[in-house]
Amino acid sequence: MRDLLRHSLAMLRDFRLVGLHLILNAALLVSASFWLLIPEEHVWQLIFAALSAVLIIVVFLWLHSATLVYGANPIRSEFRGAFALRLARMFWLLIGCIALFWCMRVVDGWMDHRWQIAGYLYSKAPSSLRPIGGENGYVNLVEYAFSILLWYVLPLALLPIVAARVVGARVRDGLRALSHWRYWVAMAITSAVGVWLTSLILEWIPGKTLRQQTTSLVLRLAVVYALATAAWLVTAGLLGYFVARGGDSSADVAGKAAA
Repeated sequence: MRDLLRHSLAMLRDFRLVGLHLILNAALLVSASFWLLIPEEHVWQLIFAALSAVLIIVVFLWLHSATLVYGANPIRSEFRGAFALRLARMFWLLIGCIALFWCMRVVDGWMDHRWQIAGYLYSKAPSSLRPIGGENGYVNLVEYAFSILLWYVLPLALLPIVAARVVGARVRDGLRALSHWRYWVAMAITSAVGVWLTSLILEWIPGKTLRQQTTSLVLRLAVVYALATAAWLVTAGLLGYFVARGGDSSADVAGKAAA
């Protein structure tokens, strides 16, 4: 467990990596926001919008695929090789993102039927398990179950496979990570910080005046951005740790990815 902590937290000790993510992810968010404002009245505007979208996607794929590669062997000497432009890494990350977003979209669609599902469970449950408030109790249970499936189970099931292909390891090395209980426990912590804690901070609205609430919003957004960045970097380190040890050593896997 100590090796796992040392390996994953090494991602946060590299100030080049942290700074790169803080700057580039913010730039990507701003660029995506401005991209939505590009008019579509002329052909040149459509071409500009298409090229801008491609550039945003390429930078995103480069940054995060390189981060996954660096997570397999997070030592300073491997930084330059990890962040070299490799189209194969970016391709596998693109395929993984598409698969993950599609699965999450399907589960999110199930959420629209939560009342029907709750009603069915309520009608089939024995009287001793029926809540006093009626099927509303089951609605909350169904929502909670879908949220865990959406933000915890699905990402954790797919990310090791995607990370394995990105770093040049075998698919079975990614699947083998799913058999380690330490993987699920460690990822539960990063998921709690990156999803649950950030959501609580955003929903918390202190202050009574408009100025106080605006200041609070700016500060909360900054805290949430920092926490989400830290959670993702640690997650990349955790993925690298388990994927690299699924078969080859960290150095071997990192060497394959850099080749």
